[in-house]
Amino acid sequence: MSTKRNSNCFACGKDNPIGLHLEVESRDGVARVEFTPTSRYEGYSGYTHGGIISTLLDEVMAWAAKSLGIKTMTAELAVRFKEPVPIDKPIKIEGKITDIRKKLLYGESRIYDEKNKVLATATGKLVGME
Repeated sequence: MSTKRNSNCFACGKDNPIGLHLEVESRDGVARVEFTPTSRYEGYSGYTHGGIISTLLDEVMAWAAKSLGIKTMTAELAVRFKEPVPIDKPIKIEGKITDIRKKLLYGESRIYDEKNKVLATATGKLVGME
């Protein structure tokens, strides 16, 4: 299965003018990306919007699945916001697949600040697609 990026994907598409333009690295069920949110993705003044945080957490789980050769759609995403994610400061997002049961994949992901403090976490269920 190809892990080619959709050029218009909001999260990883290079041609989406309002997208995040993530360059996710993934291998063996684990995905990582670094990102610096800007004011374009701001919710409250100085902080990243929760929808963007959720998107980041979801995207690394999807790429973790892709690295196993499985194209997925998110069936369930549970996000825990532990600390506000500031804008204009680099963050790391990591995700992994923790279990596979037939067409259902289970994953988890985290966002870390520059000091490796966990700012947000997610668990998800992803459905394998043909």
